[in-house]
Amino acid sequence: MPGPETLPPPRNGAGLTALVLGIIACAVSFIPVVSEFVAAPAGIGAVVAAFVGWDRIENGVATNRADTIAGGILGAVALAVTALVYLATHSG
Repeated sequence: MPGPETLPPPRNGAGLTALVLGIIACAVSFIPVVSEFVAAPAGIGAVVAAFVGWDRIENGVATNRADTIAGGILGAVALAVTALVYLATHSG
């Protein structure tokens, strides 16, 4: 007689990655030179990971909706702040 069916564990890695990258991007987005080389790539990575995480949530294989949304928003905000800092420091 077969045993009870077990559900696979949720695939929450993309949402968690979005959150971590978003936090890192926001933390360094106000530093003029560092923001160009750290915050911009981390912000882009956070937004991309948030889209992947959101797709997993929509397909029912991930459960961390709040982490995914927060990471995407933090990444987008960090990109906007990085752009403003870049424009403020490189305008002639």
